[in-house]
Amino acid sequence: MDQDYKAHFKVHCAEIKEWEKIHVVGSLPVLGEWNPRKSFPLIKSEYEEDTFYAVVSVPGTVKEFQFRYLRVMYLDPSENSLCEPIMVLSKWETLNNPRSCLIGVESMDFIARENVIDEFGSYGGRKQISDGWILNDKESVVYFRIHGEALKFFAKSYQNREYRLKVEPFDVRYSEMFSYSAKNITDRRRGIWRHSSVYASMSIDGEDVVSLPTPELPCFSNTDLSVLTRDDPIFGDQYFNGSVFRNDLDYLVFRTRTVNLQNLAFRIEFYHKEKRCALSYVLPSSMSGTHGATVSPVIGLSSAPVGHINVNYMIVKRSQYAEKNPEVDSMRETFGRYWRKRNRMLQIGHRGMGSSYTKSIDHRENTIFSLNEAARRGADYVELDVQLTKDLKTVVYHDFHLLVTVAGRDSPSSTPTAGGENKSLHEIAIKDLTLAQLKLLHFEHISRANGTAPDSPVTLSVTPSKNETDELHVPFPSLAQVLRNVDENVGLNIEIKYPMYMKDGSHECEGYFEQNKFVDIILAEVAEHAGNRRIVFSCFEPDICTMITKKQHKYPVSFLVVGATNRYMPFQDIRSDCSKIAANFAAGCELLGVNFHSEELLNDRNPIEIAEKYGLVKFVWGDDLNSKDIQKHFKEEMNVDGLIFDRIGEDEVMKQNVFVVENHNRSSLFARSQHNSRSPSMSRRCMSVVE
Repeated sequence: MDQDYKAHFKVHCAEIKEWEKIHVVGSLPVLGEWNPRKSFPLIKSEYEEDTFYAVVSVPGTVKEFQFRYLRVMYLDPSENSLCEPIMVLSKWETLNNPRSCLIGVESMDFIARENVIDEFGSYGGRKQISDGWILNDKESVVYFRIHGEALKFFAKSYQNREYRLKVEPFDVRYSEMFSYSAKNITDRRRGIWRHSSVYASMSIDGEDVVSLPTPELPCFSNTDLSVLTRDDPIFGDQYFNGSVFRNDLDYLVFRTRTVNLQNLAFRIEFYHKEKRCALSYVLPSSMSGTHGATVSPVIGLSSAPVGHINVNYMIVKRSQYAEKNPEVDSMRETFGRYWRKRNRMLQIGHRGMGSSYTKSIDHRENTIFSLNEAARRGADYVELDVQLTKDLKTVVYHDFHLLVTVAGRDSPSSTPTAGGENKSLHEIAIKDLTLAQLKLLHFEHISRANGTAPDSPVTLSVTPSKNETDELHVPFPSLAQVLRNVDENVGLNIEIKYPMYMKDGSHECEGYFEQNKFVDIILAEVAEHAGNRRIVFSCFEPDICTMITKKQHKYPVSFLVVGATNRYMPFQDIRSDCSKIAANFAAGCELLGVNFHSEELLNDRNPIEIAEKYGLVKFVWGDDLNSKDIQKHFKEEMNVDGLIFDRIGEDEVMKQNVFVVENHNRSSLFARSQHNSRSPSMSRRCMSVVE
């Protein structure tokens, strides 16, 4: 019988919080087989600061195993006496390849890794640590955004002052227990756990209020902060006296995890000259929906209202479909922040071969045929647009609205047909049509109504002609159809269409779907049909980008931004309206990168420099890219990673996409190594070089 090994784990983590624990997860059953909920806890060393260790038994039959370290905390919903604390994932190691141990080679006397001290997040000469995603049904992540003209004071003594703002979570069921000590004030790195600047004493009309005994663990995490208008937008601990907020200058984003949203509340503290001078309270349970804005009164030192504060909020919940797909929570591999740098700039086919309704493109946009044609012409990725119908079915289509043809009596807007019938066009949103109605009714493109129809003779009929009868050419394919039928060698840039407010106050599509439900449906369809496809999500709505990263970690997300423009109506949200802030937002939320608009970059390359500072992947889109000279400029002068443009491969020699070429080279290298080497281990090493 093979003797068991003893595998030692020892890791140093300088950034560990006092309330956090270190676990190890990996390929062995004792390490949870990549399930973080079954990960193995490490013990904090009494002799070495910020160091944790554990020893596990490994069957003698095991030759190799992989593992990762993770930081967790436990939160208590305190719903009843039988309620168990819930493990929440704070941070984890997210380099694409996990740590590995060849236990037969690395052991002595059946003891492996005895003198190895790992550094959390660092191995193989690289370092990458990411925030955890939502692991539990009871868990939520609450975001507050304070920006623009958020503060208004009607008490004159509070006007024309500079304030620092701080957001503190608390549980409405319990009185608060702590006040700041000198240690807490100076030790920003460690953060503050459950400490509050409001004392525990609670009274009404002089009478003490009896509250429940405070549980050992809270139902919330600390609130951390990202300042998008400063040089460092990465989420971190708040200062004891908050951060400066000035109307129309600063953009603050606060983030808190909780396992009991119903009983969570927030206190917004106002500081002036190092002293707290006012308070405001926000209760998620009283908010209308999971995404929107709320106005809360600001209470001065005299307990009288002195103004109000406008807070934008978003509540992210666990994906409804996560339990049906166990791989969602597997830590075996993650591509959320993985990108292989190449000498070759990637070419991405815009809606396949291009925008057929507004330009002279031969192939109808966003159809399986157009996507495959771009792949055939050498596109490395193809970009497509996804939204939902009234009956919650995914459809691949760009615009939120269509013009539906309706037969009727004579009217000024009626158009006589060849058969003498009078038909009129009426605008309708795709969200208000079922999939069956999209397949049945006759539609024209929205540009016919809004005056943006091109002068060139392109078809504006969305409804397919009699010759377009097969599944490949018809509009409105489902996302599942695309995943099943588009060339598996081409990557997919899935743009998620979610409407936003424009700068003129209009809205792209009122009364849209709740964000969590909307994103969950799309993620579920991808999880079911994507297989091993290369997929990057993108969206102009920044909160959708954030939400995707908190619901899964397998697929990366790139933020789409319009930036400064004279061609389009800009968005109201400055994160989508300013490329510098967009880059800061992407860095703070740990997105893969940014899809910049060519128009702004040709006038100001500073956003590119911000993206490079934080290691963000840089894609570019825009009509300027129809020029080969402009494409060359972005490749050679700005060193971008990929371009999204129309008519990919036209007027060029047919070529294979980069992934086909790399796979061919990898297979050839492996075949040569097997032929030239007698050692199986040599061929394995050769393979790893090109991975």
